[in-house]
Amino acid sequence: MRIKIIFLFMGLFILFFCGIVYSQEPVCEHIANYKMDIKLDTEKESITGSEVLTWLNNTYFYTDELYFHLYMNAFKNNKSTFMKESNRKLEEDIEPIKLGYCDIISMKVLTSDYLEETDITSNIEFIRPDDDNEFDQTVIRVKLPNPVPPQKEIQLVINFETKLPQTIRRTGYYQDYYFVAQWFPKIGVFQDGVWNCHQYHARSEFFADYGIYDVNITVPNEYIVGATGEERTAVPNGDETTYNYFQESVHDFAWTASKDYIKTTKDYMLPSDKSIEITLLIMSEHEDQTDRYRKATEYAIKYFSEWYGDYPYSTVTVVDPAFRSGAGGMEYPTFFTGGTNWINWWNGVLRPEGVTVHEFGHGYFYGLIGNNEFEDAWLDEGFNSFAESEVMDAAYGPNHLEVRYFGFPLMFKDVKYEQRFNGLRRYREYASTDIMQRNAWNYMDHGQTYTVNAYDKPELMLRTLKNYLGKEVFDEIMMTYSQRWWYKHPKPEDFFRVVNEISGKDMTWFFNQFVYGSDVLDYSIDKISSELETEPVGIFTKWGKDYVKEEIESDTLTEAEEGEEEIYISEVLVRRLGCVKMPVDVQVKFDNGETILEKWDGQYRWKKFIYKKNAKITSAVVDPEHKYVIDINYTNNSKIMKKDCISSLKWASKWMFWLQNLLEIFSFFS
Repeated sequence: MRIKIIFLFMGLFILFFCGIVYSQEPVCEHIANYKMDIKLDTEKESITGSEVLTWLNNTYFYTDELYFHLYMNAFKNNKSTFMKESNRKLEEDIEPIKLGYCDIISMKVLTSDYLEETDITSNIEFIRPDDDNEFDQTVIRVKLPNPVPPQKEIQLVINFETKLPQTIRRTGYYQDYYFVAQWFPKIGVFQDGVWNCHQYHARSEFFADYGIYDVNITVPNEYIVGATGEERTAVPNGDETTYNYFQESVHDFAWTASKDYIKTTKDYMLPSDKSIEITLLIMSEHEDQTDRYRKATEYAIKYFSEWYGDYPYSTVTVVDPAFRSGAGGMEYPTFFTGGTNWINWWNGVLRPEGVTVHEFGHGYFYGLIGNNEFEDAWLDEGFNSFAESEVMDAAYGPNHLEVRYFGFPLMFKDVKYEQRFNGLRRYREYASTDIMQRNAWNYMDHGQTYTVNAYDKPELMLRTLKNYLGKEVFDEIMMTYSQRWWYKHPKPEDFFRVVNEISGKDMTWFFNQFVYGSDVLDYSIDKISSELETEPVGIFTKWGKDYVKEEIESDTLTEAEEGEEEIYISEVLVRRLGCVKMPVDVQVKFDNGETILEKWDGQYRWKKFIYKKNAKITSAVVDPEHKYVIDINYTNNSKIMKKDCISSLKWASKWMFWLQNLLEIFSFFS
């Protein structure tokens, strides 16, 4: 009887545990919880508000100080670190209304079992953990009356005022459009006894702990509002309305308000019968693209859920930003901005679709998997760029070339490019400039080299890894990594461990080259040849006998003597022009229809394959399946023995590639 009871309890425990795991409800350890009351002043372009922050010290270390981000101070003057790194210039007579900042009016600690209520406003000081820029005020440190013990909470009340800038870095106001991001005093991340709280840099994004956001937003009645999480109430009060938004298990909160939104909602059902409400906030001039936004969002939910785990939240809000607001293409938990063009009539150019899928994808790679975007930018941007191209390929197929002149599109319907080669053009140019694993602000420049190493190279690396390990193994790797690190802060080594575990291989050599190195992969077919085997000429004796003559005579009427066959000595010379070493396939074809697939470990600088056959080589290709999409030069991967239509096509493809680059340059200058 006792054994039956034990098994019964074990069964109930397993069912309960499985219910927790597979329901995938957005529940995690809530470390930084915010309850806010804020009000938008559309005359002063400012926000006044208060936040009650409940912070849990979930480490085994004491801390007698807290660090906070004041991101909005990046837009306070032209000497901030953000402004200097982005080379932005402010006019000498700039109106103060166009600047942005966040001022803490007061900060106090509430009573707890180890603290008394204390005003600590005077303890606030600006610090610069990343540089010595005395004008940067994006990080503060505040001393506490007593240390916060391990596994204990502290509660603070912070009153603040945020002046919104004219839209810059996707935040601020533009006419009567407001997009409000990185706008409140936000606590840093306490890890291993040290605060991780970087300044606001031109080419870095964000890092924060998960928590609960309960936010009341008061705006004039004529404004339509959207925000992170679920809208629970909308309470009118004279000329204003107060909206309440609530969301658990997220690490940021952003919101928007505009008079011009056309708001629509529609439920999307996952195969697990979980319902997700899709809210679209579309500008009136883009109303005809509403269905394209929605369809792209549905595709994103479908494929990300299938490949990386069911989308755990109940809402997703898509914002179509105002024209010329500069607020497009940015992600926040359950909430993101898309982007499209004023004229966008041809569905073959996936403009709103690509941005929509990418920004939704950040709900996974940055949202659910909360890596440090300051220090490991490629873990979210690169992974998400890879996932975006996978979704776009599955949902839409190849994209098409579009070039715009003075805002008007010129479309090349016959020029298609595959998603799997995204980023290759830019990577070719800047591949050797930096390694991937660097702080986001430490790349050679804050434009191209950051983009290559945060977006392009990791996307190409992941696709190369997928082709090398095989789709089935790689898909299991990605699902395992995603599910294992939801609501946590993984580092690159955590992904490497998953790869080694699932593949059963030590892939250290792979990541050392691509993540911690700046060398490139470039294999080429250097030379192919087929020459008739020559007749023996000279003296061939062994112990007084002509052994060559004996061998010839022993063949008794060879086919070559009868004129039926000729023997050829053929050579294929393969070279490794780059410093990255990977095993690679070499395909050799002969004019009798035979195909040989060789394996080369790629370690030395070259490898020669020699054949003695009654057939001549017609062609040779290194990496014939194009597994290594990170190869910087595909045009040297093959050679053919004679000119034919294949050669013409090869050079035509080169010409089209050059033409595409030229058109992109013209488009940039126009």
